[in-house]
Amino acid sequence: MQKKLMNVPLATAISVALVVFGAILTTAPAKAGLWASNATAAVSLFAAIVYMGTAIRHRHRHRR
Repeated sequence: MQKKLMNVPLATAISVALVVFGAILTTAPAKAGLWASNATAAVSLFAAIVYMGTAIRHRHRHRR
């Protein structure tokens, strides 16, 4: 299961979804400016960066 989750195309799709989720949270009229939505968006963006980086590193290690 972990190997499937570390697939770079899948990680890219999930990271894009997390970035879109974060962008929607920070710009939605009903939620914009609330500290909880901003914190959730920041965590979402951080998770996207970490997940994509881990998938790339996993791919790089297994190609050698």
